[in-house]
Amino acid sequence: MRRVLLGILLITGAAGTLLAADGEFSEQQAQGKVLFEARCVACHQLPEPDMLTENQWKRLLQLMQKRMQQADMPPLDEEEFAQVHAYLASQSK
Repeated sequence: MRRVLLGILLITGAAGTLLAADGEFSEQQAQGKVLFEARCVACHQLPEPDMLTENQWKRLLQLMQKRMQQADMPPLDEEEFAQVHAYLASQSK
């Protein structure tokens, strides 16, 4: 499981840089988009980023952190959490 996550993290770094270079997202948002798409889909279907407000996303991400720990999955670290939240906040309603 850790090898898979390491592979995802290596891929997400490169993909995030490409997204940021495209100009659609900041570097932080681009990294967050890639993490969101890679990590969240491991447990459930991806929700639409515009379905919640920025504050609702923050609370939901905090809840998901707890659920990842309960499932013996490594939660997002502080930087990853901030990146995912930045991406979702940029797309929120």
